[in-house]
Amino acid sequence: MDHHNNHYKSSIDWENIIQDIYTEKYNYTDNLDEIHGLLNTNLISHNDKIFYDNIPIFGVNDRQSIFVKDYYNYYDKYSVITDTYTKFINDTIKPIFNEDKLVVQKTPNIRFHLPNNSNIGKRQTDPSEDIIGLHYDNEFNHPIEEYNIILSITDMFDTNSLYYESYPNSNIEYDSYENLKLEKNHIWIGYLNQCKHYNKINHTGKTRISMDFRVIPFSKYKDSNRFSVTSKCKFMIDDYYILI
Repeated sequence: MDHHNNHYKSSIDWENIIQDIYTEKYNYTDNLDEIHGLLNTNLISHNDKIFYDNIPIFGVNDRQSIFVKDYYNYYDKYSVITDTYTKFINDTIKPIFNEDKLVVQKTPNIRFHLPNNSNIGKRQTDPSEDIIGLHYDNEFNHPIEEYNIILSITDMFDTNSLYYESYPNSNIEYDSYENLKLEKNHIWIGYLNQCKHYNKINHTGKTRISMDFRVIPFSKYKDSNRFSVTSKCKFMIDDYYILI
């Protein structure tokens, strides 16, 4: 992998694939970065609306967003995301890593970072109100061989994106962390396994939607008996991961 370049364009138009989920459910055809407008309609239940009245709690309810649930329901119902994901790994990701086989997170995550909210939850250990969900992935048992791949479905910028340290144990001020800027349908590859990262309250007025997943070059993969804190899977091929 070329460590000097960590931004790439997706060979697949993911925006249209994700749009189909919300067109099917809500007949929503506007820009995805305006999807929060659905909260002002009667298409979304009262209980699902009030979720957004508070900042979520890390690891407790930060995956309870209706838009995230819609994604997983669609994922389970149709094969289109799985099929596209496999093609995407083969066409876009493998050439970057220059590997014949990649160990890949089985189900890619989706994130909705709505205006005036955060897509990851608060932690008691957060150093201030402005810094939400400060962590690195290895805290939650993720193997150190993992790379993180973030795929932008909408433009990512300013407070609707994430902030991260460029290298592990940097000890730089949290305000000096890099802000991830990505145009839609682009990819960023980083090492959030050891590099701390966090969210801010989104003041851009635009919803950020992104997908993310983790990969390990097969040549560096080791079986692990450690469990994922969130998905309760073991970090092994045919459990948390698949081999592509």
